[in-house]
Amino acid sequence: MILVAGATGTVGRHLVLDLKTLRAPFRILTRDPEKALRLLGPVDHVLGDLSRPEAVARALDGVEAAFLLSALDPELPAWEAGFARAARRAGLKRLVKLSALGADARSPSAILRWHAEAEEEVRRAGTPFTLLRPAPLDQNFLGNAAAIRRGMLPASLGSARVAMVDARDVASSAAVALTTSALEGRTLTLTGPDAPTCAEAAAVFSRVLGRPVTHADLAPAEARRAMAAAGLPAWMTDALLGLAEQLRAGRAETVADGVLEATGRAPIPLERFVRDHAAAFA
Repeated sequence: MILVAGATGTVGRHLVLDLKTLRAPFRILTRDPEKALRLLGPVDHVLGDLSRPEAVARALDGVEAAFLLSALDPELPAWEAGFARAARRAGLKRLVKLSALGADARSPSAILRWHAEAEEEVRRAGTPFTLLRPAPLDQNFLGNAAAIRRGMLPASLGSARVAMVDARDVASSAAVALTTSALEGRTLTLTGPDAPTCAEAAAVFSRVLGRPVTHADLAPAEARRAMAAAGLPAWMTDALLGLAEQLRAGRAETVADGVLEATGRAPIPLERFVRDHAAAFA
């Protein structure tokens, strides 16, 4: 039995599809069963979230492998540390944590520090583990679908190159780590096949959609105002802008072969992502 924490997130939804395809028995930990049913269809579930130790313990009962993905929050290190300790007590054979490219306890980015702290707790817990460090997801473009439909790709990354990865590749890598021992003890960096600038990404959208899409570079102050207008809390705005600063500094420009190592196939290119999601951008 596999437990998936974070099943209704972008990567989690694709992971559930992969586990269904593999016919691997699994359950999810969710605070919103109705949302889970809407997004995933009927699945075995335990009510709760990572902030509730009793729910985590209940969800881990009878489980051999678990996928750990928590919501972005300052409490992420504490929640994931508690999960890692509970996994050890439950005698899990495998724990797969979804981290982030560039996770580092010394990073100026709060998000990358949180993930580094959580990684250390996973190592310390003693359960056989795999750490997956994906680059920013291609699926993040879906959050800008309305702007892209108007012919604009807004971003606050300047001319930085970012080796964005498709969430489907991240999920497939996680599925391998959960269902085999092939990636045990590994820390894998997951990226796409290249590292385009935002202007180059806009050109891909233009080519696939058959109409002009141009990159609109947002200054950090503009990005902050846009996030505030969207209702994001101040701590999240600060965290996201801190991560964007690291991306602008080139921290995600290197292409890695983690997807190929994990899955045996090349990562999905941005052009295929746009084609597969063209309806959202039309």
